[in-house]
Amino acid sequence: MRTKFKAWTKPYIDEHSEYSLADEEISSLDDFYLEIGSGKGDFIIQMSEKYPNRFFLGVEKNVTCAGITLKKIVEKELKNVKFLFRDGAEVIRLLKNHSVNKIYLNFSDPWPKKRHSKRRLTSVSFLEEYKRILKSDGKLVFKTDDLDLFNFSLEMFNETGFKIISSTYDYDGSDPDDAVTEYQTKAIEKGMSIKRAVLGL
Repeated sequence: MRTKFKAWTKPYIDEHSEYSLADEEISSLDDFYLEIGSGKGDFIIQMSEKYPNRFFLGVEKNVTCAGITLKKIVEKELKNVKFLFRDGAEVIRLLKNHSVNKIYLNFSDPWPKKRHSKRRLTSVSFLEEYKRILKSDGKLVFKTDDLDLFNFSLEMFNETGFKIISSTYDYDGSDPDDAVTEYQTKAIEKGMSIKRAVLGL
């Protein structure tokens, strides 16, 4: 379901630039955890609270979701998070090689039409960039409720040489290095199964 536009979000983002990063700062990042498509922020906030010694970077291109997430971060006064209202592809291109410990893709847009497949965050072009920015022991963690997207993604992981560390069509949420997103909660309430894969290089 599309998030209803909220006019206050863009001014709020502009007012709290201390949580953002300039291009040159993005390019100098190292040893951090990246969530692409943070939605309304439940995942990255829980993870930053659970692991205060880790540095997290969240990216979200929907202005309303970005504003909602940033407001939560500001109110909780989280110090180990930076948050960007930008397109994920732009941010990825700025990141230096082998700088990211883990990439999280949580309930990404499935782009169900075949002609839009290149826009999926698990398409070949994105996966090749993930391989570039991940550390040698880094991991990519993918979670979705969309069966077609999950099957497509498994094929793309194999095609691009990712090693599938674990894969399940009925994830029970037991991994301690994880948190529940708002979208995940709603999917479970509707009786939908969660698919999850953890990939290495």
